[in-house]
Amino acid sequence: MGTLLSLGLFVFLLARQDWAELWQALSFLPMWAILLAGGLYLSGQLANALRWWILLRAQNVSLSFGQALQLVFAGAFASNFLPSTIGGDALRILGLFQYTSERVMAVASVILDRMLNVLAYVTVAPFVLAILRLQSPMVLGLTFSLPVWLHQVIKKLNETLKLWRQRPGALVRAFGVSGLSILVIFLALFILARGLGIPVALHQVVGINVITYFITLLPVSVNGYGVREVAITGLYMQVGATFEHAAALAIVSRVMLVAETLPGVLWAPRLVAGVRSSPDVVL
Repeated sequence: MGTLLSLGLFVFLLARQDWAELWQALSFLPMWAILLAGGLYLSGQLANALRWWILLRAQNVSLSFGQALQLVFAGAFASNFLPSTIGGDALRILGLFQYTSERVMAVASVILDRMLNVLAYVTVAPFVLAILRLQSPMVLGLTFSLPVWLHQVIKKLNETLKLWRQRPGALVRAFGVSGLSILVIFLALFILARGLGIPVALHQVVGINVITYFITLLPVSVNGYGVREVAITGLYMQVGATFEHAAALAIVSRVMLVAETLPGVLWAPRLVAGVRSSPDVVL
């Protein structure tokens, strides 16, 4: 129901715009910007796999980086069809069961991996203050809810850190990779926005991305479809973008988000088949 409502709102917004101007904005987006942004999005997935692999290696899981990468891509691809952005994590966990008998550790590793990514976004949340002058309900709502978010993240971290407290070096490295994984996304969005002619500064891109990230974590739609697009369109309009240019950015960045997960189609079916054939795993 949430997905239908959010998509319906986005369709309503699209129906109000000048389609000729939208296509014109997309046609003027430089090819170099598309290729560079696409490469940055893809590198973000590589960083996600590296972060998780670091955590698993600290627990002596005999999993190669290539195998971790396959599981991450498969989970990311599955997230395109499951509620919220974390639905694919369940597939990652089930896939990891094929490499380790430590079930509690396997689940904890995925939770910790996700929490480190959330914590990385929390650390850059102060950039939201740079756009507080917009008085957007989304901005103000997120700002007031950040302490709650932070409390929840710390609580979840405390629950999952038990197995890694003797591996502080691995945690530091994994958190550092988290910073890299979100930095490339900020840069990709900045390149796309400027390529579309949106007069936005990098710190504003960071602030808006923090807001949309936390919004898409809410399990109200499949992978944030509609919710993310509405948020991006509304927030970028408030930093000087036209409706058509903001909508173009929402569409292009969504296409890239989906495209970066496409390698997962090579491994997701095999992973699901392997999980189903395992006598120890119940789907």
